[in-house]
Amino acid sequence: MYKRRRALGAYLGALLAAVLLPGIRPIDDNVAWAAFLPGLVFLIVNQLISSYPSSIRTAPPVMLLILGAVGIVQDTLIWLLVSWIGAQMDSGLDVDGFLAALLGGVVVRLTVLTLMALGPQPSPEAEAEAA
Repeated sequence: MYKRRRALGAYLGALLAAVLLPGIRPIDDNVAWAAFLPGLVFLIVNQLISSYPSSIRTAPPVMLLILGAVGIVQDTLIWLLVSWIGAQMDSGLDVDGFLAALLGGVVVRLTVLTLMALGPQPSPEAEAEAA
């Protein structure tokens, strides 16, 4: 269930960043379609490099801060990658620079963590079976 929330959070975070932040704008006119590429890149990279706690509600605050900081750096680098891919494809989102990518990373990470905290949490038995 967390994987679906992470995927939805990545797409919604990319869409929110494209709408709210002035340094991130679509290359073409359709914002929803332009946010699909970053959402897809975020999904793939976040599946390969997972920097999320197993349970948001029971994680120690220090762990949330460390994983949050690492995740923001990861998401900032993904935004820069998305901007480069978008420029190569003439589609997607254009990111103005590092500060816009950093703010976009914060928006995406907060969106994903918020969606992961909402709803039912995985049970400890299910975590033990998955490991």
